[in-house]
Amino acid sequence: DLSFYANVGRAFAPPSSQVAGPRETEESFQMEVGAKKYLLDNRLHASLAVYHLRKNNIGIPDATGVTQQDGDQRSRGVELEVMMRPVKNWHTFFTYAFSNAELTRFAEFVPVFTQTGITYQLADRSGNRAAFSPRHIFNVWTARGFDNGLEFGVGARYVASQFIAEDNQFQIRDVLTLDASVSYAYRLIKFRINAKNLTNQEYETRGFGSASIIPANPFGLYCAFEINI
Repeated sequence: DLSFYANVGRAFAPPSSQVAGPRETEESFQMEVGAKKYLLDNRLHASLAVYHLRKNNIGIPDATGVTQQDGDQRSRGVELEVMMRPVKNWHTFFTYAFSNAELTRFAEFVPVFTQTGITYQLADRSGNRAAFSPRHIFNVWTARGFDNGLEFGVGARYVASQFIAEDNQFQIRDVLTLDASVSYAYRLIKFRINAKNLTNQEYETRGFGSASIIPANPFGLYCAFEINI
């Protein structure tokens, strides 16, 4: 079966109370079109979507402490999702997302240090990439279950590099992490152990300026216990 869909939406929100001067409604517009396909007696499911998102009148707090509505942003991207069940008790999940998030209008006052002190100049960031918006995100997960209640899974996740601020001066590097899981189910009880970041990758999830970062969690084990009533 092949099906198509389309979504169009508009939204608005009141401006921040911190905005100085005249205030305008923050507006957003989103359009998405896609297709879904089922193959091999529904053992293979694939979907593809293309979207366009626009936000206008974004409030921007600058270095002077004043918030102005001088920001517009446009995001365009593609999302692919594939789910497979080649045999009984074996499933694989794959997703890929491409995003191009651009600041179409963005201006802020930044401090400039001179011999006589500090002055503020207006910096135009229009055309820069939005902060914390990686172009590529990739996920894959496969799990195999057995009739005795055991299930083993392994997967990988890739996140491309991303800028930490609208000035696009510093980036968080790209990272590939590996995860795994094992679970056992008996009647109404299920016990699961998840292993995150198997290779103990050292990477950052957020950054602020050139000297402040938030590191990601190292290798860790997480346990879960479920009772279905």
